[in-house]
Amino acid sequence: MSIRRISAIAVLMLTLGTTAAATAVPSPAQPETIAQNQRPNRPAGKKGGLFEQLNLSADQKQKMQAVRDRYKEQVSQRMQAIRQARQELETMMSSATANASQMREKHRQIMGLRQQLEDVQFESTLAMREVLTTEQRSQLSQLMQQRREAAKNRRQNAPKP
Repeated sequence: MSIRRISAIAVLMLTLGTTAAATAVPSPAQPETIAQNQRPNRPAGKKGGLFEQLNLSADQKQKMQAVRDRYKEQVSQRMQAIRQARQELETMMSSATANASQMREKHRQIMGLRQQLEDVQFESTLAMREVLTTEQRSQLSQLMQQRREAAKNRRQNAPKP
C-alpha cells in the first residue's frame, strides 16, 4: 500500500473521529440544546434539573412538556438519520469500492442532518423560552453559564490518555 493511500486513509479516519466526537459530545456553548437534554426515560423536572431550579409553575411545567412533546419526534428522527448516515460512512470507509467523492458526499449529508437537528433544537428552545418569565430567563442563563464552566473544568481536569 502506498504512503499516499495510507495518508489519505489516516486523514479520513481522523476526520470521521473528529466528526463523531463533535456530535457525541454536545458543545457547552450551545444553550439552545437544553430543550432536548431530557433523556426519554427520565421524568421531566428531575430533582436538581435546570427547570426544577427555575421554580416553574404548574402551568409552565405543562407548557414545557407540551413543547418537548411537539419537538420530540422531529429530534428523534433527525438523530436516527444522523446515526444511520454515520454508520453508512463508516462502512464506506472500510470498503474497498467506495471512492473519496462518495465519502465526501456522505460527510456533507451528515453535516446537513446535524444542521437540521440544531435548527429543530433551536426552535424548541425558542418555544420554551416563551414560557419563562424574564426573571426565569435570566436565571436560566446563569445556570447554563455555570454548567458550561463546570463542563470546561471537567474536561481540563480529565486524565490525559
